[in-house]
Order: sequence, then structure tokens, then C-alpha cells
Amino acid sequence: MSMIGRTPLVGAYVCPRGVFTIECKRSRGALEIERTLEVPLPLDSATAAADHLVQVLRSAGINRADVAIAMRGFGVVHHVLQLPPAKDEVLSPIIDRELRRLEPQLGDAVVDWSSLPAFEGGPEGTPQRSVLTAAAPSDVIFAFEGRLKLAGYRLAHLTALPAAMERLLEEFDTGTGSAALVAPLPDGAFLGFSLSSGLRLVIEPPLPADTEHETAALAEEVELGMMFVRQQFRGAEIERIALVGSKESLPHAESALSERLHVPIEYLGVRDLTPAAFAALGAVLDAQSPEPLALGGTSRKAAEKRPLTTLESISIAALLVLALLGAWTITETVRAKGAAIDLQTARRRIELESFGLGPVRSTAEQRKLVRDAVAAMRIVANHQVELQETLTGIASTLGGRAQVDSMRLQLSSSGWRTVISGSVAGITNARAVQSLNDLYRELPQRLSADSMHLDQLAYEESGSNEADASVVRFQMSFAIPSPRKK
Repeated sequence: MSMIGRTPLVGAYVCPRGVFTIECKRSRGALEIERTLEVPLPLDSATAAADHLVQVLRSAGINRADVAIAMRGFGVVHHVLQLPPAKDEVLSPIIDRELRRLEPQLGDAVVDWSSLPAFEGGPEGTPQRSVLTAAAPSDVIFAFEGRLKLAGYRLAHLTALPAAMERLLEEFDTGTGSAALVAPLPDGAFLGFSLSSGLRLVIEPPLPADTEHETAALAEEVELGMMFVRQQFRGAEIERIALVGSKESLPHAESALSERLHVPIEYLGVRDLTPAAFAALGAVLDAQSPEPLALGGTSRKAAEKRPLTTLESISIAALLVLALLGAWTITETVRAKGAAIDLQTARRRIELESFGLGPVRSTAEQRKLVRDAVAAMRIVANHQVELQETLTGIASTLGGRAQVDSMRLQLSSSGWRTVISGSVAGITNARAVQSLNDLYRELPQRLSADSMHLDQLAYEESGSNEADASVVRFQMSFAIPSPRKK
């Protein structure tokens, strides 16, 4: 999150037991804690908590500031999830769905998550993606953003308490291996168990009735948490305990934990800070992280403006292509419609201009009809001449040598197709056949006939008189080609 100018920076831990703040001074990339402001007060709603925060800031003489908040209670939930390795854009909807499955009471809520260091010692013994997830009701976020803005402050960052504690471990825990983070906060202890430099388990026991029993109960809860870590994470052991707060603020915690757990104990971070002030400092550290867990504030808006993922870039490119295709389709449709209008206009103009050509066209059509009629008459006349010539040739050839019973002529494209049926008489059958043979040879010469065929030949007993004792009946066919045009 980018910090602007010299605007004061305030870190706040907000819970149902009150508001606990620190005022920081920024110089050359470093933070200097100038003072702490802790005002315990029972708060029953997010609106009351936001108003109380504004009153604390005004009573301290802080009239404008960037405020980073770590919150517990008021419907804020969190979970540490172990997921298969995948890209952020793939995990985001899965995390949102899984968190809402674990917290069914969530309605309209803001969900965010941050990656933890890789951890290979999970229940299945395979590399997994560890994430810290959190969610807050939207009306809680709106209450703090609206009240602070109305009072002249800017909500720079709002996160869940586990995210602030994770940043404290990253900033102040110099050890390696596994550790238990113990923070006796005013509204109940926070126990975080870190493996491979990342929180894997968070336990928040209820606030005890009296403070004298608090240290013993706290040690018992830590011991139970260590046992659960061994069971859940394949025998992992907690090597040390990091106490959040100064010795003055935790006078009996060190001895109680040491006597029961028998592991090294060290105090985490800055001297003279209470556990609640440390939680407020964790909110500031998370706000300055490259990947904060942001539920609200300007850091949330900056996260929403992150660079586009590959999938999002492809989706946007596809939308642009569709938009360009739609624009091209509309343009071509307009052009096609314009072309259709131009074509109709041209047709009308041609019809108007061709209206005066009607008489000329009519005259030309009449002349064409006359030419076609004359040509048809000439063809008919030619066919008549050919028919007369054919009949004359047949009559002169047959003469009195044959009797014609029937004659059929048919006009085709190649000429006249002729079929003649009749009889030839003779003194004997041989003489009758000889006469028929003479006719068969003479017809092609006189009529220029071709394709001569004798289709039928039959003998009769006697002719019509005694001189012709034999009669031969015949049927012959031939073609008379039309004369070639010169």
C-alpha cells in the first residue's frame, strides 16, 4: 500500500473489548512508534467500534491520519487452508467457496487471502499450497470506511488478526524451524503455531474469568495445541515459544509456560509494547506488505486493480474481438443496405429512360415476327416442292410395273422418310421377283434415295388376270435426303 506525504499513520487493534492504537512516524522506509493509545470499552457492534475509534483519535489530537486496522470479532472469520498447487486465479473461486462452506452464516461478505510459505509436511505428505483466508461482513467494512471518512480519516487497511500476527512473525522472529506464537490479548489469547515460517494452526481459547488462572490455562492451551500439531503434521515438534508483549505486560506468562512446556521462551519484538499494541503494529506491517490480506480500505481497492492475469487478458481480448466483429457486421450491413437502395434507384432510372424506347422496341419486334413468318413460309414451300418432286419420282419409277397399296412419308431433319407397300405381278414368280429387283435398283438412282430396305416379301397364288400368274407383295423403306443449301 502506498503511503502519501506526511499524513500520520495509525495502527489499531479493534475487538469487542475496546480499541488499542499506536501512532507511527514514517521516515525513509522505517517506522517509529511515537505513542500508544489503549482505551478498553465493551463494544457491541461494528458501528459502535468505529465511533469509539474516531473518539480515541480525536481525544489524542489526531485530526487526520491513515488508519490500518487489525480486527477480531464483529463477524470476522478466518481459516488456514491447505490446497493443491495452483495459480492464484484458479484458487480464488475455490477459496471463496470453501470459506463459505466452513462459515455458512456468511452472507454479503468480503473475502481475501494471502499465501503462506510452502509446506511439504502436510497430512498427505505431498507439496501443498498453504493460504491464510479471512472474511468480514460487508456492513462491517462499510461502517468503518464511512465513519472514518466522515470524520476526516482514511481507512488505509483493514485485515483480520491472524494476518497481523503472521506479519509480526515475519518481521521479528529470527529463529528457524517451528514456533508457537502466544499473544494474551484483552479479549482472549491468540495462539498461532508456525511451521516452515508460516502459520499452520490458530487457536483462540475463550477469555478466562479471572487473571490469576489465565497463565495456567494459557499454558494448558499451548500444550494441547502442540499435541495437535504433532498429530496433524506428521510428528512436527514446536521448538520454541514466542511471547507477544513485554515482560512488564506479561509478568507471569513466561514462568507458567516454561514450567509446563519445557521449551525455550523468547519475547517477540519491540520493548514496552503490550500484546494489543503489537496486534496494531501487525496491521501496519500487513498494510505495507507486497501482498496484504486486505478486507477493506485503500489497500483493498489497490488489490482489485492488480495486473490482469493471463486468463483475464484472454477474456478481455475475446470480448474486444467480439466487439470489433459486431462493429464490422453493423458496418457491412449498412453498406449492403445502401448498395440495395442505389441499385433500386438505378433500376428506376433505367425504366424511366427506357420508357421512350417502347415504340422502337415494338417496331423491332414486329419486324422480327414478319422475318420469322417469311422464313417459315419459305421452309414450307421448299418442303412442298420436295414432296412434289418425291411423289413425281416415285410415280415415274413405278409406272405400271407395280401396284401401290399404301405410301407413308414422314419429314425429318435429314429429309423424307418413305415406306411403300404394294405388289408386283409376273408370269412366274421369278419374273415377278425380277421386276421387284429392277424397281429396288432404279429408285435410288431416280430419287437419290439411300438406306434402302426391303422390309417384307410375300408370294400370292395368282394375279388378277391369267397373264400375271404370280404376284409378289412387298414393303420397302428408304430415305430421300433434303437438297443441300448452296
